[in-house]
Amino acid sequence: MKLKWEDIGKIKWASEFEIGNEYVDSQHRHFLSLINRIGKNFKETNDDDYKKKLISELHKYADFHFTSEENIATSYGLPGVKSHHRLHLQLLEELNKNAEDLDKGLKTIDDFLEFITDWFLVHTIHVDRKFFKAM
Repeated sequence: MKLKWEDIGKIKWASEFEIGNEYVDSQHRHFLSLINRIGKNFKETNDDDYKKKLISELHKYADFHFTSEENIATSYGLPGVKSHHRLHLQLLEELNKNAEDLDKGLKTIDDFLEFITDWFLVHTIHVDRKFFKAM
């Protein structure tokens, strides 16, 4: 799902994002809200310290969410938790790389928001829905 920049930061929750587990869906809703907040707040402030804290919040929430998602999958006895965990580690590495590039000025906030939006949408719609389908 490719979005235009003017849509990034204003993405509304849609049924196509739901994976069918109330806890995971609730966390995905919060994740999307955080992406939207970053998009809005980066445009409204020049406070670099605050911007770094927003990126830190995103990273910490992603890490929490991935651990929680893996625990939920394990509790349901879903197959493939280890490979899903490896995918989550890879996603966190990509997030770190993109955040570093943003901090160094190698990426713009537009680039970063496009990355995390695509990352969220692709992972949620295509990977998580398939993974939790067995539930």
